[in-house]
Amino acid sequence: MLATSVVDDAEVALARAHAAEGEKYALYETTLADLYLAKAKEEQGHAHYSEARDLAADALLHAEAATRKAGERRTSAEAPPMPTATVQHPDVAPAGRSEGPPEPARTVVQPSQKPPASAAPAAPPERKPKAPIDPGNLP
Repeated sequence: MLATSVVDDAEVALARAHAAEGEKYALYETTLADLYLAKAKEEQGHAHYSEARDLAADALLHAEAATRKAGERRTSAEAPPMPTATVQHPDVAPAGRSEGPPEPARTVVQPSQKPPASAAPAAPPERKPKAPIDPGNLP
């Protein structure tokens, strides 16, 4: 397949990706397609046709993926929101009401108080300092 036809196909596919708002919904794929296509055109300009063809083929794949992903994400973004349910815990009164059982008491430790001994972390073991290295003893 000629490099020119692959580059042309990639350009068309990339135009579709941009039309599908690929920059918004599939930024990674659209950016890759843009970069691969630009490099393919550069290689084509230097008469490196096999490299240009390979790069344009990669651009085509990424552009098609961008179009597909943008279409999927745009469709899901336009879908109506799912209904949500409010779950109320039976022991907690709704805001503005004082009905129901009181909230359980919480234990608060003041900064000046020490936590129980069982909660204190163990002290790290002491380390002996290493002896300095004498450069005269090195092999």
